[in-house]
Amino acid sequence: MKRLLASCILGLFAATAAPAAAVTVEKYEVQADKALNVPASAQAKALMPGGFPLGIGSGLHVIGEKDGALLFWTVTDRGPNVDAPKYRSAPEAKPAGAIIFPAPDFTPTIAIIELKGGQAKVTKTLPIKDESGKPISGRPLPKGLVGSTGETPLGLDLGALSTDAQGLDTEGIDVDKDGNLWLCDEYGPFLIKVDAKSGQIMKKYAPGAGLPEVIAKRQANRGFEGLAVTPSGKIVAVVQSVVDVDGKIKESGARFLRMVELDPATGQVRTLGYPHDVEAYKASRDAKLGDLVALSDTRFLVIEQAMGKDKKMRNLIYLVDIAKATDLSGKKAADGTELESVKSEAELKALGVVLAGKKLLVDLRALGWTADKAEGLTLLPDGKSLAVMNDNDFGIAPVVENPAAGADGKAVDSPGDYVVGADKTLTLDGKPTKATVNFEPNNEKSQLWIIRLDEALTGK
Repeated sequence: MKRLLASCILGLFAATAAPAAAVTVEKYEVQADKALNVPASAQAKALMPGGFPLGIGSGLHVIGEKDGALLFWTVTDRGPNVDAPKYRSAPEAKPAGAIIFPAPDFTPTIAIIELKGGQAKVTKTLPIKDESGKPISGRPLPKGLVGSTGETPLGLDLGALSTDAQGLDTEGIDVDKDGNLWLCDEYGPFLIKVDAKSGQIMKKYAPGAGLPEVIAKRQANRGFEGLAVTPSGKIVAVVQSVVDVDGKIKESGARFLRMVELDPATGQVRTLGYPHDVEAYKASRDAKLGDLVALSDTRFLVIEQAMGKDKKMRNLIYLVDIAKATDLSGKKAADGTELESVKSEAELKALGVVLAGKKLLVDLRALGWTADKAEGLTLLPDGKSLAVMNDNDFGIAPVVENPAAGADGKAVDSPGDYVVGADKTLTLDGKPTKATVNFEPNNEKSQLWIIRLDEALTGK
């Protein structure tokens, strides 16, 4: 078991030039028994004979202390997957998005992590079941259903797999006052109430069915990423990136990402705007949020992250306040389009729109964070210590084998630059190639960090 203690000085609320605060970081590698590995398909066994390491960390919630151990709920995403070529379903069809699933029958899974005696390990797993009690998969939904991304699931042989009408790409996790688990999902995006003992879905909220219809226009695989239950029992979730309201997401200059607040007791819904660091990215659409933590009914912690325009990864924890934020429900730009079309804060203000306030709390990169994604975040019972987890993508990354040369003569090593059809041959710019797409180990471990601040975050 790896454990590393580190101390550093960090500017607490550095965005407002507050006094520096001492921060202590404890770093753990989360262990999971090999019996919990995800079985590989026949084609994948050559690279992963023992299966894929369990990819926990897509969400995190502290349960509390028991018998000297600190316990956490966590959750996987949709399962082992890697980027794929675009898929052409018929010779005359337009190529569309696809994803390779080397373990296509994997069931998204809830887990418990125990931190005790300097060790962090998975002690329990709970596969998610649909409302009839049948295990779900993480494969995309069929085209035409609410929540469908339009993606085609592919096997390692690049042949099309079946979709799953109950499929979920699970992310954030939290617990309500009755002990029920709440999850969010990137497909729908959905909010899902789950029985904590059986893993069975009790209720699912979808765009147009309890949630705002506009969020169905999320970018593919960028639906809800973080979720929190507030002290009053409201469910708040954040859409990972800018919503693609007009199909022109590459050109988007949107000034905010959407936060959705649901009151399960009344069905009342509000939509609020989180002001991402637009100028830090090459494009507004690049920004991504990670997990969400409720400090009160109006104060939250959120992870904002992505590659900046300076080509450096950003993993930042912000303190967010929605007390004065405008409910965006029903509001439009002056020309009647969605508010994402507004490209200046002045114009939003003129429309009477107030976004959430935020202050920088922790720069994970300044503390030595190296993983691309920080997707799990929770506040410990002492009110001033944070736990953070990464998503290790089940230990794999895509690789293009025998890559073709592009127009510039350089090898094309991005799977999405190719197209594959029913004959399973990859083409580049309409020409057949000998290239294929596989996966390789990414050597990324599941990390759990405990960040101890010297100021309480609660009670303010």
